[in-house]
Amino acid sequence: MTSNAYALNTTGTTAGLGREIRLRRLFGLDGRTVTVALDQAVPRGVSPRLASMAETFASIQDGRPDAVTITKGIAGHVFGGNPAPIPWILKASMFSVDFHPTYDATIATVQDALRLGADGIAVGISAGSANQVAMLEMLTRVVEEAHQWGIPVVCHAYPSGEMWGDKKGSTESVLYASRAAAELGTDIVKTWYTGSADEFRTVVQGTPAIVVAAGGAPVSNPRDVLEQAAAVVEAGGHGMTAGRNVWGAQDPAKMVRALKAVIHDGASPADAEKLLTN
Repeated sequence: MTSNAYALNTTGTTAGLGREIRLRRLFGLDGRTVTVALDQAVPRGVSPRLASMAETFASIQDGRPDAVTITKGIAGHVFGGNPAPIPWILKASMFSVDFHPTYDATIATVQDALRLGADGIAVGISAGSANQVAMLEMLTRVVEEAHQWGIPVVCHAYPSGEMWGDKKGSTESVLYASRAAAELGTDIVKTWYTGSADEFRTVVQGTPAIVVAAGGAPVSNPRDVLEQAAAVVEAGGHGMTAGRNVWGAQDPAKMVRALKAVIHDGASPADAEKLLTN
């Protein structure tokens, strides 16, 4: 997959040009990304690694991911005075698994993204929930404003709603959430991995946007994360945004490098796993 996958066919000094340049920063020459999510403190609580954010971020940056997703309150702490900042996405909405699991509250704006130098803005939707209408309206407003200013939009499109019943997490539900985000003009859709390359290919092919997979819940064997990354690429996905399985790893920098080997270099999970011990 080349960077032409996200070329916007723009000319001159338009907002579309800015959007294309920012997408190239996030995805590079091959059109793929290894993004690290550092926005989980409000949704899931403050783990020790997130409490020691400066140390954790330093290790992640050492691995040189393509981008990170963070909130505006953290951006100044990790980028202020940083001589080699990496591309970043401003997380502009937030849910909580304990207090409001199906409602993403607005916590930042497109103007914040511009003011702070972000390369993209991310908001979430809970498809299949009682809050779906409000979430779609919020996403629509963000897309309209962000595109006026040349900012790419990432939607964390999850079928996390209570109305799915036993279909929650199925390929059907993931495709619905992903397609809904794309229908509203989202540039990048981050959504749940569906368990295999064949199933995730259904999501990718049915979503007219750049699709990346969420890294998922923590696993005890890092090989599982690398195998998921390989399957996502095989399915035609553009990479992965991983949080807990990167910053919670024994060595976050090595985990970033291993994921980059799979997603960018085509390394097998077995070969990439060796990077974790070298």
